[in-house]
Amino acid sequence: MDTKRIVIPGELLSSNPSLSGSGTYVSGGKVYASVCGILAQKGKISVHPLSGPYLPKKNDLVIGYTTVVTSSNWIFDINCPYEGLLHVMEYPIRVPSEEMRQHFDVGDTVLLKVTDVNSEMKIELTYKDPTCRKLTKGRLHEVPYSKVSRIIGRSGAMISMLKAKTGCEIFVGGNGRIWMNGNSEDMDILTNALKKIEADARVPGLTDLTAAYIDEQYTLIGSAGHGKKFENTDSKSDSKPSLKAKVGPVSSKKKGVPAAPEETSEIMDSEAKLESLPRKKRSAKNSADDGKTPENAPAVGKSVVVENVAENAVEDIVENAAENVAENAVENVAENAAENIAENPAAGLDVIPSSCEEPAEKPLPARSKPCLPESCTCFRNVYFTHPPVPDGNKSDE
Repeated sequence: MDTKRIVIPGELLSSNPSLSGSGTYVSGGKVYASVCGILAQKGKISVHPLSGPYLPKKNDLVIGYTTVVTSSNWIFDINCPYEGLLHVMEYPIRVPSEEMRQHFDVGDTVLLKVTDVNSEMKIELTYKDPTCRKLTKGRLHEVPYSKVSRIIGRSGAMISMLKAKTGCEIFVGGNGRIWMNGNSEDMDILTNALKKIEADARVPGLTDLTAAYIDEQYTLIGSAGHGKKFENTDSKSDSKPSLKAKVGPVSSKKKGVPAAPEETSEIMDSEAKLESLPRKKRSAKNSADDGKTPENAPAVGKSVVVENVAENAVEDIVENAAENVAENAVENVAENAAENIAENPAAGLDVIPSSCEEPAEKPLPARSKPCLPESCTCFRNVYFTHPPVPDGNKSDE
């Protein structure tokens, strides 16, 4: 029997009634075609109609729109002359009547399974099958029911190719509604491919032709498919420098970059020698070495040595200046005091700086002569031992 031919309704297909499939009926122990279409046999004899509405059968997976919500049922448009009924008992959980719209409201898109179709074309649906779900993302595309088998392809070859080429999720409902989800760019190309399949459904080698068409569409928009852009490695290698690290010593001239190990050791040695010198020699050495480094010092460490020497020199100069000022001040005060005692023993030795005030409890004695430099007693913070004085001057004690 030729399985690739067009048959008309009433045409005898087989004398074995057990081979009756979709698009056929049994009469008198023989199998006849019920629609006009293409004959196909895969275990059972079936006829794929060239056109016409979808007529559901048991175990079909369909995509429907919610049209009516009652207290115990949802009614769906499943793209056929008859409506599908989903009873509340066919929902996985118990749903109170007041919560019916919280699960499926009018206009919702749902993937359902056909559980029964009676002679009066009452279609029972279920939502308990693991494949069933509510479709909230993606797009829907409708094709004639007669083109569904061509979109799926032999052993699913066509649908597998569409998924691989576009990277989209695809589900083909038995009622001619196709759901897809992915990048907007990929879904646009997939929609165009579905239209091409619909138009060329009877062309031999359609799977390969469709694959070439998808590749061409991606090439036109500069993409490689699956949402990935083309990468021209030849041009990139010319325009961008190599990212490989250069082998060699790392320069530490830039601020914040540590010196090489051998440079660091030399700097530490020079600093240790400097610390071992006495303070005065170190200051002299710092002043002599300020702004220059030994000729054999490495180029990288010169700036570091100069900075350290300059810092140490400043600190030592400040410390030495403070010590020299203190020593000179004490020596000058002692010399002046000795001269004052020799010249004017009666003037007393209790002195305070001129900027300080005389304590109230020790007023200065009245003086008949003005304060002369050689007899000035303005420094009262420094006290010395009185030399022997006559009895008449003991009042100054």
